[in-house]
Amino acid sequence: MLILHHPNRICWASIYPYFHYGADLAGRYGVDLRALPIDRIFDTSAPAADIVLIQPWFTEDVDRLADAIARYRARHDPTRVVFLDSFAHVDLRFGKTLEPLVDLYLRKGLFRDRSDFLTPRLGDTNLTEYYMTLYGIPGQVVDWQVPPALLDRLGLMPNFLTAPHLMPHFKGLPPDLQNRPIDLHARIATKGTPWYQAMREHAARVTQDLPGIVTTPRERIDQALFLDEMRQSKLCWSPFGYGELCWRDIEAFMTGAVLVKPDMGHLDSQPDLYRPGQTYLPVRWDFADFEDVVRRALADPDTLQQIARTAFQACRDYLDRNGFVDGCAAQLKV
Repeated sequence: MLILHHPNRICWASIYPYFHYGADLAGRYGVDLRALPIDRIFDTSAPAADIVLIQPWFTEDVDRLADAIARYRARHDPTRVVFLDSFAHVDLRFGKTLEPLVDLYLRKGLFRDRSDFLTPRLGDTNLTEYYMTLYGIPGQVVDWQVPPALLDRLGLMPNFLTAPHLMPHFKGLPPDLQNRPIDLHARIATKGTPWYQAMREHAARVTQDLPGIVTTPRERIDQALFLDEMRQSKLCWSPFGYGELCWRDIEAFMTGAVLVKPDMGHLDSQPDLYRPGQTYLPVRWDFADFEDVVRRALADPDTLQQIARTAFQACRDYLDRNGFVDGCAAQLKV
């Protein structure tokens, strides 16, 4: 098995579990694993392998990538070519070009109704369409022209839970919510493209002027202080970014701050960590019920503690039972 990957933090989060569980993959299935920079597929120096996993960054020229994959297939005739889509946005923008060349197309998040991938969107994704419409931001409709045949080759790879700096924290007992002086953790970065900035500024505004609720300031702080602050918080507000899945979601589960997030009912992820009222507290995408959800949650500390425990346990169970190894074998047919 050869992994050709882009060397950044987001990509590494989905590559790392192949190495973390490398001994299990080798012992159970005889997998001989190797990873190289994605650039090797372009200079024709990528070695032969039975299973090849290809993970570029979303800025890669898809026609250039397709040409490189076609040439690799002609040289080495691999049994299985798998595309790892680590992009934040939930769409299949590379799908039309890569469909003839890949046997499996993996993402961190998939629409529960796979046919939603065939729908043209204002902007380019389901999030751009919703928030551009909500805030009256003009734009063009984008049709990625996804081949329907690709829908049968879609699969899930792990979400941010398998990042190497997060996995080790899901050991022992779930964090306790007792003696947490901060009610609501809400440090929200807002700069970005017009729809993103409008949405994030709105998400930051709804945390202000909540009488009787102790809320963090908005300004950014370094990661260590950020996590220390979350460990002192009862709730963590995690609005969408450029996609639905966020580092902060897993950090909330890890620290015991109960996740408050726009409703994730439309999305599948691996593992299933978004169970409304069990592992997180959903709010409307327009945040109209945000204050009500927060106040009801803070008024019921026993339920909050149970949600925090269930979320932590869901993460720990997936990691402890080697869920990745089983899923990997089934998808890649090792």
